[in-house]
Amino acid sequence: MTRDEQITELNKAYQGFIRVVLSLSEDGFLRPLGGWTPRDIVAHLIGWNRNILVGCQQIKTGISPFYHIDGPNDYRKVNAESIARFNSPQRSVLLEELASSKDELVAYVTALDEHDWDKDWGPQHYRGGPATIARSIQSLTKDYLNHIGEIVKAYK
Repeated sequence: MTRDEQITELNKAYQGFIRVVLSLSEDGFLRPLGGWTPRDIVAHLIGWNRNILVGCQQIKTGISPFYHIDGPNDYRKVNAESIARFNSPQRSVLLEELASSKDELVAYVTALDEHDWDKDWGPQHYRGGPATIARSIQSLTKDYLNHIGEIVKAYK
């Protein structure tokens, strides 16, 4: 997939996630589904938008993304930090932060040269293979889509 196609897919996944979150009642937004509430998931995605931005910048300089160290732990520490940091119970506050963090990430990756998108800058992913900007955006897109499914399934 090209850079522009991947960015389009990320934006679609983000929009789908927003629709699902806005369809929840205020109670539903704060009701646990598994180990997290939808509020926690929004906070988690705010953190990942910010983390992926920093990670992409690190990849371009030949450094492994800082969060890869927590990968074998299923990113438990990184996720807990995001949930604690973005702790507002107000959906509107969190959705504004989610939009802002997604827009910053998209602005950064949109400005990248297409040649740099899937370039192997040297860092390796902890699961093997190169850690690329394309792979980072693909992972974030999948995360949005997985959380859409999780919320929809819990609130059918």
